[in-house]
Amino acid sequence: MDPVSAAGLAVGVASIGLQVYTGCIQGIQLLITAVGFPEECKYLNLRLRMEQQRLFAWSETSGLLDLDAKNSQKILESNTFVLHRQTVLDLLVQVECLFKEFKEHQKRHKRLQTAPDPDHILQRPEKDAADANFPLPQRRRDFIKKAMNKLGETSQEAVERLKWVSFDKAAFEVLLSRFSTLNDSMTNILDARMQVEIHHTVQDTNRGVLQLHHKITDLSRLVMALNIKLEAASPLPASQMSMAQKRANADSLQLLSQLAKFKAFNESIESNKKTPWDEATSMCLELGKPSDQRHLVLDRSLVELDQAAEESDLPRCEATLRLPDGAKKKVWVEWKEYERQRPGDLSPPKDVIVERVRRLAALLNHKPKPEAFRTPHCLGFFDKASSDGIEDEDQDILNMRLGLVFERPVDDGLHTSLPPTSLRNLLEDSRKPRLTDRVKLAHAISNCLLYLHAVNWLHKGLRSHNIIFFRTRSGHVDYAKPYLSGFDFSRPARADELTDIPDDVEYNLYRHPHAQSTNPSERERFKKSFDIYSLGVLFVEIAHWATVEKVLNIDMSAARGRPSIALKVRQSLLAEEQIAELGACMGAVYEAAARKCIAGGKELGLLEGDDETDDQVAARLSMVLHEDVVKPLGEIRI
Repeated sequence: MDPVSAAGLAVGVASIGLQVYTGCIQGIQLLITAVGFPEECKYLNLRLRMEQQRLFAWSETSGLLDLDAKNSQKILESNTFVLHRQTVLDLLVQVECLFKEFKEHQKRHKRLQTAPDPDHILQRPEKDAADANFPLPQRRRDFIKKAMNKLGETSQEAVERLKWVSFDKAAFEVLLSRFSTLNDSMTNILDARMQVEIHHTVQDTNRGVLQLHHKITDLSRLVMALNIKLEAASPLPASQMSMAQKRANADSLQLLSQLAKFKAFNESIESNKKTPWDEATSMCLELGKPSDQRHLVLDRSLVELDQAAEESDLPRCEATLRLPDGAKKKVWVEWKEYERQRPGDLSPPKDVIVERVRRLAALLNHKPKPEAFRTPHCLGFFDKASSDGIEDEDQDILNMRLGLVFERPVDDGLHTSLPPTSLRNLLEDSRKPRLTDRVKLAHAISNCLLYLHAVNWLHKGLRSHNIIFFRTRSGHVDYAKPYLSGFDFSRPARADELTDIPDDVEYNLYRHPHAQSTNPSERERFKKSFDIYSLGVLFVEIAHWATVEKVLNIDMSAARGRPSIALKVRQSLLAEEQIAELGACMGAVYEAAARKCIAGGKELGLLEGDDETDDQVAARLSMVLHEDVVKPLGEIRI
């Protein structure tokens, strides 16, 4: 077949497919917006929405949705609508018939009936999505609106909202299973590159779902919705769906489930709710009991610090923890300093800091913890100034610290006794690693931050001192497996949370200039984009394998007396010669990712006046961080 004929055939088949696809979206949307879903079955509605977004991802990747805008370029670039024209049309028809037959069957048995739609939800997908706390990009909203308006042109009855009179759970679960299988089949007629693109698009949507869900009950529904897919393995044979793709899909769903549970635990320890959650919700989300956190307050006498640590102001040290059975365990301690409160002090009082550390310890102690977090397991915390619970007012400043106690990672490949080392130490003392190792390190840290933000937590202390490694048995460092530490100033990303950050030049070199001020009342509240800025500074250090002050030739002695020097770091890093040097060291993709993090604002999809604690803004920021930073870094091949 000559190229002109092939192109004409592809567009012709796609045009027919678009008509059928419109019918699919109409049928799905009628069910999604049906009122009267029983409360205990709303997770099935959420699962249907997630499957609908998978179908949207397919239409975008294959080019079908572009054709709706009279753009056939993507259709022509793909052989899908020539090589698989009959299969594509058959599958789309099956999806359309699946929902049409389900609706008619439920109506015939008087389980579904039409109902008035005074709010015009069918023509307002943005309101429906907002009510369901579900992310829906503008392009998809516009297509749904157009499809439902087209349905209304056939008859008024066709666009009446559906209402459940009695919900048929068994039939709905079968519907979901069949739709999911058809979605799998649709994806697997595409080439491997397109399948990966769909996988990333679906992950973006799923992170958006997580971002918009805060209530314990909503997160519980999300976990239940994910379990449906996780428990129902795809029936497609290996020839249609590769084992690698099956594993990737399952891993991403498992990660989202772990993140949802982790976020639920975070919300539960921050909640003011006095009554316990019902047992089913607690079991689904693995929340545990509030009383389980009592063991996190450790007796000071159980922690034996290394002698050097007793007289050191280093941010971490090694120690030995005596266990209840008398056995001893090698651990390490991260310090959080506090001050005695005096009249007029602006810093938070000790009881506020202790409560914040308690919550942090609970969060870092909770299991299961997503592997993507790359955070150490916390065993509890203690007050260095206390002995048997009694605080000594005469203790010096080195004793006025709370110590978070962490256990060493359990990994047969790691050395059993060598202490953890920080990225800062490696930048100062070791040779520059291979380019591949530096890219892996940058990707691992950015991926960790992405998921930390997904559960609505700010780090606030991202700098090379707080990226740590445990050496392998041979004494080497695996740069793909950093651990994120230094959580001593972290807090939830809520508008009502107090900001508490140290004010010294070492921190300010990594801190966004808007978050720097000797007067706390003049300092902007810390937000996710400030964490992302700090990530950009780390990218610069990793690229040059030198500390930021060395890269910019900053005299630290002078900087300690002149705050204006740290305030100019961002400006210096964005200078044309500095950005060009990044590209020379690491390539164009790395350069673009670093510049985006450091520049922030519009580069991160943020508009003037955006409130980053707003769910929609946070979801948009998360998507940009993934699409323009994490994903490109992960795709670099050297």
